[in-house]
Amino acid sequence: MDISKLMDTLRLGGLLEEPVMITGGLLHKMFRVSTSDGLYAVKLLNPEIIKRPDALSNTIHSEKIAKAFDGLIPAVVSLEIDGKQVHKLGDEYYMVYPWVDGSSVFLGEITAYHCETIGSILGKMHHQDLKVECVKPEENSFEMFAWESYLKCINDLKNSDKEWMAVYRRSLEDIKGWNQKARDSESYLSKLTVISHRDLDPKNVMWNGDKPYIIDWEAAGYVNPYQEFLEVINYWADDGAGNLVKEKCDALINAYRGHMDISTVLWDEVFLGSYIGMLGWLEYNVKRALGIEASDEAEMLLGEEQVIGTIRELYSYQGKIRQLREWLGYGKNSV
Repeated sequence: MDISKLMDTLRLGGLLEEPVMITGGLLHKMFRVSTSDGLYAVKLLNPEIIKRPDALSNTIHSEKIAKAFDGLIPAVVSLEIDGKQVHKLGDEYYMVYPWVDGSSVFLGEITAYHCETIGSILGKMHHQDLKVECVKPEENSFEMFAWESYLKCINDLKNSDKEWMAVYRRSLEDIKGWNQKARDSESYLSKLTVISHRDLDPKNVMWNGDKPYIIDWEAAGYVNPYQEFLEVINYWADDGAGNLVKEKCDALINAYRGHMDISTVLWDEVFLGSYIGMLGWLEYNVKRALGIEASDEAEMLLGEEQVIGTIRELYSYQGKIRQLREWLGYGKNSV
């Protein structure tokens, strides 16, 4: 890693101090970089992710999506220099952003105002129904992950009695069931898709006072709007103990309704499909915990933590569905 050379190559000035690593990133490494030309956030892309087929092109496309939304919503967009937003130096890939002062809010800190603001931003994105060159809907996006194969990998390890492994074993049948139900909902959800952020959870929004900035667009692409809407409620209206707060839900739902009509949505199908985002994150972290997609031991440990936390979220989401059915005026029965 040579950030000094990167900034020089991109003509962004000489370093005034050593880059400072920013904590909080779950996929890539971020640095605060001060140069003679200004203050920047530099993202060093995870080499285990970028070596995947299509990963680089998907990253480039996600930044094109962010740029398309810039001006419509408060999007933080990587700098385009010499026609590129992703920059290669040696064997490493970087993105550079203007520095934004602010911090994320998390469960326990989130207010109804935050939820109202996010609901409005999400509704604006969905209502725009933007088209971005080279970005196409994904085929078979609701895949059935190889859960049994990962169990075999766990059982083949010499040290196979870690906490995350026990949690995974206990939950395996439920995980497979959620995955199958999500796949069954795809035919309905795929009939309506829009380009959106697809990972609008609290860690991906920076707040400077009451002003939000939407960051980390790498998951951006096509999604069923109501599927993402439910996922965002799940992220933002939680009380920190796995329960939804009605005041926060109402604020987010009403703000979203200001831009999108939800009166004819078949919510049971959407409820089932909304598991897929958490399942995809779970699958990625199982691979990280196993060392299949991890660059070092620290990343494997992060994967272990995320496996446990994501499985906990999946179980919690079942209770949230029952609440949301009622608050959306869709009855009290569970799917």
